Amino acid sequence: MFELTQSPFGKYRLYHLHHRDSGNGFSIVPGLGANVLEIQFGGQNVLDGYRSPEELEAGKWGKSALLFPFPNRLRDGHYSWLGRDYTFPINNAATQNAIHGFVRHEAFEVTRIELTTENAEITCRLDYRGHHACYPFPFTLEATFNMTDRGAFSAAFFVKNRHHEAIPAGLGWHPYFRLTDKADDHNLQLPACSVVEIDDRMLPTGTRTSHNTFSKPASVGETALDNCFHVDESNTLYHLTLHHNGRSLTLAASRDLFPFFQVFTPPHRESIALEPMTCNVNAFQNGDGLVTIPPAGDWSAAFLLEYR
Repeated sequence: MFELTQSPFGKYRLYHLHHRDSGNGFSIVPGLGANVLEIQFGGQNVLDGYRSPEELEAGKWGKSALLFPFPNRLRDGHYSWLGRDYTFPINNAATQNAIHGFVRHEAFEVTRIELTTENAEITCRLDYRGHHACYPFPFTLEATFNMTDRGAFSAAFFVKNRHHEAIPAGLGWHPYFRLTDKADDHNLQLPACSVVEIDDRMLPTGTRTSHNTFSKPASVGETALDNCFHVDESNTLYHLTLHHNGRSLTLAASRDLFPFFQVFTPPHRESIALEPMTCNVNAFQNGDGLVTIPPAGDWSAAFLLEYR
């Protein structure tokens, strides 16, 4: 039977959903971005998450952050929508761009918890009032995380437009994974894809180049990655997989929902970020993969994580 334990996490509350027998479970702090701190399969934590309230509030590296209303970078923070101009704060100093939206800093409310012998599920909800001038469009965002006793973790997202006009949207997740202590010691496998070529501000140049370095499992070694990839149309369902010592961790996503993904090896090289994204970098300007949600309309997306 899955169980729930709750404990203080600084000024927030930590929810730990776990199965004693299988060792499968996960931990989440809904009160700051619905941030997932741990994902355990058979008692092994495969997520490089924040270890303290101070780390969570500092938000360094954006670990496990929900990226909405846009993932990745937005040139100068500027965009136009329905004839009006808006500007997000510049929060990526290295490139002087806006990055990763804002919901990772918002307080979510737990609306549902379900525990059975076979799975544990929690739904966290954000009712955004449109109070940021950079995105004055009210919406509801629900994030549902589920773990099964068979070793599968899933994340599902539902967005409801509560604005009187259509709103622009893009979504991503920013988890860092590891099967061992060093990124270098993993093998990585990616689907058929092309790399999005970028300029010195990490913004798309408009060119994509076929990428096959990791079409079969290959050692990460000293490879440095901070690249966005576009999934080839031949993939209805695609997989991003890490291998180490006979074990594998696979993120599976639909190309229709997540046609882009980012792979990032941070300088500390303790883990590897595999980031599914519904749109390209700078999508609020280039429109590549940008979702339009009509008034009173909704939109949903989901992906799966498996450990073997």
